[in-house]
Amino acid sequence: MSVKINIARLKKNIKALAGIGALETGGIGRESFSTADLAARQWLMEKIKTAGFLAVNDEAGNIWGRLGNGKRSVIIGSHIDTVPGGGALDGALGVLAGLECLEVINENKLSCNQAVEMAAFADEEGAFLSFLGSRSMLGSLEEPEVLAAKNMKGVPLARAMADAGLNHRKIASARRNLEDIHGYLELHIEQGPLLASSNIPIGIVRAIVGIVSYWVTFLGEANHAGTTPMNMRRDALSGAVEFHRRINDWIQSNPGGVVTIGEMDVQPGAFNTVPGRVRLALEFRHSKPAALDKMDAAFLEIGNTVAKEMDLVFTAECLSWDAPVTLSTDIVDTIRQEADALDYAYRLMDSGAGHDAQIVAQKIKAGMIFVPSIAGKSHCPEEKSNWPDIEKGVQLLLNSTIRLMME
Repeated sequence: MSVKINIARLKKNIKALAGIGALETGGIGRESFSTADLAARQWLMEKIKTAGFLAVNDEAGNIWGRLGNGKRSVIIGSHIDTVPGGGALDGALGVLAGLECLEVINENKLSCNQAVEMAAFADEEGAFLSFLGSRSMLGSLEEPEVLAAKNMKGVPLARAMADAGLNHRKIASARRNLEDIHGYLELHIEQGPLLASSNIPIGIVRAIVGIVSYWVTFLGEANHAGTTPMNMRRDALSGAVEFHRRINDWIQSNPGGVVTIGEMDVQPGAFNTVPGRVRLALEFRHSKPAALDKMDAAFLEIGNTVAKEMDLVFTAECLSWDAPVTLSTDIVDTIRQEADALDYAYRLMDSGAGHDAQIVAQKIKAGMIFVPSIAGKSHCPEEKSNWPDIEKGVQLLLNSTIRLMME
């Protein structure tokens, strides 16, 4: 039986959710466990209940909607928290597309072997602890991580959860019996320019990149800027700049990954003082584990070489190492077959951004569908996708979900 999504209903829900946490300066401020995030959670819970589905808010802050009584289920998930000043579609599209799929399946009284669930996972963006919700579902969170987690304002995660009516000591209760989950699907905007630039409406994701983050520090000697000759300086900032140049040269000669220095702290930080200490936020990504290891070794070697040449000290503290994840070939094939049946053009691709699917895929069969981001923009107020592309993506999500439910 051919069933169609209700694009008008989906538009209405996306616009309503985008209004929660909307900023006067543009974009949305709905960081995890913020006042806006809690209001959005309440709105979503009411939408699920009004639609007649079982609604659950677990102790990790995940929101669930369930249709059907099957022992096993297909989960459609993503997140509704945003980065500061983020857009209306990142995460939210996937959650509301999941709700739309449940509504269409229910309206058409489809009889399936599996139940279907929608999930809004907590703190995907990492205001406190990246992938808090999806990791809690798998049972892969350790209590020391939860107790140590704080946001940029220094608020402990445990306190933020308590303010939200949650008990961080009960977070283990959010763990699901993975034997009861048949598969996982996630619809997301691409957050990059590849689909839009090639005028292809659908991306079918094969793998999600690994992400490595470091604090990198160059130590030199702070000294008077007027009286210290250039050839006698131990300028930490000069070392940091040279490090930035060389790692970018390296990545140009070894394509396939990306590297970014997204933050720099220069000390003492004065017009008239040679910088004695510079700390950099270094992040690099690749979809292949061996290539990620190669990047790691190369960048550390470059840092040590620069420091030796410029009489500096180089240190590197690894903050996180999220390995690349290959998604289920079975589910990729299912999505491809449904895209072919719908006569949708698509591109097989890797995701350069992290998603809850990369966590879920560690233990559950998972697949992802991308729709184009206009001009590749995301994490900003200009984040948009064309409605015809969104409609195709959600329709493909629905058809793929029904196919998995029938298995």
